Amino acid sequence: MYQLKRQECELSLILIKQEWKYSMQQAKINGFQLFCVIFLFELGSAILLGMAGEAKQDAWITILLGIVSGCVLYLIFSKLNNMFPSLPLTSYIPKILGRYVGTLFALLYVVYFMYIASRVLRDFEELLVITAYRSSSLLTIGIIMVLCVMYAAYKGILVFFRFSELCLFIILFILVFLVIFELASGIIRFKHLQPLLENGWHPVFKSFFPTTLTFPFGEMVTFTMLLPFLNKQEKARKVGIIGVCISGGVLLLFTLLNILIAGADITSRSAFPILTAVGYINIADFVQRLDTVVIITMVILGFVKITVFFFCAIMGAADVFKLKQSQKLIYPMGVIVLITSRIIASNYIEHLDEGLHFVPYYLHLPFQIIIPSVLLVIAMIKQKFTPQT
Repeated sequence: MYQLKRQECELSLILIKQEWKYSMQQAKINGFQLFCVIFLFELGSAILLGMAGEAKQDAWITILLGIVSGCVLYLIFSKLNNMFPSLPLTSYIPKILGRYVGTLFALLYVVYFMYIASRVLRDFEELLVITAYRSSSLLTIGIIMVLCVMYAAYKGILVFFRFSELCLFIILFILVFLVIFELASGIIRFKHLQPLLENGWHPVFKSFFPTTLTFPFGEMVTFTMLLPFLNKQEKARKVGIIGVCISGGVLLLFTLLNILIAGADITSRSAFPILTAVGYINIADFVQRLDTVVIITMVILGFVKITVFFFCAIMGAADVFKLKQSQKLIYPMGVIVLITSRIIASNYIEHLDEGLHFVPYYLHLPFQIIIPSVLLVIAMIKQKFTPQT
């Protein structure tokens, strides 16, 4: 009897390992699923924290520039994917730069993905503690969110992308009703957009580069790890561009609404501008206090964004260290992300300051723009001068 139960347990373990191997190595996603994840990922923490606050009432111009630049960056990422269609970023970097240098840069990308995952986790830890769970600790919130992310990673990339389809419709439903309620409340004041370019173009360009360029549009570099899973590679460019444009359009819309409702000054100073704007909603003293709905929406978006970075880190680490069973990395890397989210800053103000003045310049610019651009140039030169066989 004991031997039979032992054999059943061993068989279950084998089936679980086979399921993981399939989900991480052989799973294929379709174009719509890719669009869903891009859309949710781009909204992520950007819609929560707001964008281009320095540009004040001209923030919408900055976001337009960000959308255009985001499309250009995605073209770079998709071009690299076209040159190495079956390989993630961490696999083709050594092919372009050589084994040793390439492996070093691939490992740096793994660290980068983990660090940004921890920063996004900290964003949503702070959101929940500040707005909903004031008596809870950041660590408690972080543990719960990391466990959810680890579970998603364990179930595999295919399950996660299918889950994102459901999330897309939920998020769209909520966002549409938020827009309707804001319009119906009569709280829109178009005078808040005036005067246009009051201080010239300098504030617009200052808020655009590098902050808006890299957050969230440059973060699409993560999809260099995910595009190989697309079942029809010829759709990668089209789906990605559409995803960037539509998600950018939604960010533009809510940035405009935040300014039109609360004004440029209040919006730029607010920790969570969308919550500030939603707080003005009041229809017949019946439809009001929708903060909870917004918080739930933000948590879903945060979960998707953290999970994407976490997936990329796991796949990259497994690739660099040539591991056959990537699931062994889930728990230690999850713990590292959790701990990092706690030690990166002593308080929320410090966390925001790092996100505005350190991360864009010293992390985002190299990993999102400089390195991919150099990789593309070197790969194209090698392709041109390498004899075709």
